[in-house]
Amino acid sequence: MSDEAPRDAVNPDTYAAARAGRRYSAEELVERLTPWLGERLGDPGLTLRDPIVPQGAGTSSQTVLATAAWTADGRIHARDVVFRVQPDTFQLFLDPDFSLQYRAIDALHRAGSVRVPEPLFFESDPSVIGLEFYVMERVHGRVPVTSPPYMAEGWLFDATPAQRRDAWETAMEQLCRIARTPLAEHSYLTPADAAPDSGLDRQWDYWQRSADWVLGDDPYPQFTRLREWLASNLPAERPDGFSWGDARMGNMVFGADFHCAGVLDWEQVSDAGIRKDLAWWLYFDRFHTVGRGLERLDGLGDRAETIALWEDVLDEEAGDLTWLEAFAGFQVAVLSERTFDLIGMPDRDVRANPALGLALDVVGLERGF
Repeated sequence: MSDEAPRDAVNPDTYAAARAGRRYSAEELVERLTPWLGERLGDPGLTLRDPIVPQGAGTSSQTVLATAAWTADGRIHARDVVFRVQPDTFQLFLDPDFSLQYRAIDALHRAGSVRVPEPLFFESDPSVIGLEFYVMERVHGRVPVTSPPYMAEGWLFDATPAQRRDAWETAMEQLCRIARTPLAEHSYLTPADAAPDSGLDRQWDYWQRSADWVLGDDPYPQFTRLREWLASNLPAERPDGFSWGDARMGNMVFGADFHCAGVLDWEQVSDAGIRKDLAWWLYFDRFHTVGRGLERLDGLGDRAETIALWEDVLDEEAGDLTWLEAFAGFQVAVLSERTFDLIGMPDRDVRANPALGLALDVVGLERGF
């Protein structure tokens, strides 16, 4: 999930303290999960070594990395794994279905077309740790993290333009592979009792309800202005399609060769259409540059290059993405406000939510009160 706006708007120590309000520490989780994983791998003597919590990316789900060591068939095995736990006290989403992200990863891994971690186990029984969780392999590499912003410092900033180009092109390859994913392989995304409208219609309805849940009866006038524009300008064509939901380089792992090694974070997967991912990607490119007053790093494709590559690989036109980009900004703005609520940020105003301002800019609406 994207956490850019909240991190820009609050003291990092306050933000970290709020996120630390988990049910368990990483060490406590490992203590509880060790016998559980040992049972599944057939070794009660299994150990989980060197647990760490990744820093600089991710928001809602608690994630712990560790190395599992066990004995099977007379041989010693070791594997780096990731535990991802259902959000508890830091729940960003309205009525989430935690299992959907695991089902998405599982289906994609079996299909073999998108580079996702191998899913290992899903646990729905709350008796283990009180929450659902799953285990997957760990994909080693580096992530262009949000904090500090990768356009200003870090491994991608320090890379050469040619290396950045490799990262961008291989990331775009995965984005296009996701767009090519047959929706029929992910039928679980469309509820059996779904209305006959499109996946994008259902997403728009969900995020309107999310806005009501987060903002209550007194949203900023800017939220109302953007929401009314979105409601009045829904795209005429809204074809269903498989959508990652959080399409950006910050949710990808890159190897030492600067090639994309894995696609992460499927918390917002849906059937809302392939152009939704392209628009989300473009919105976050705007966020990390214009939104932060930073220049795009040489080697990373700009808007025109991104759209052209996407159209060339998929052999179809992207069309007018204005509505979808504004919708992406609306979603991120709602999630930002939810984060502000969770961390108890006092006396905020719309200027603390740059995601909303950027969304208004996309459609040419005034930012002012």
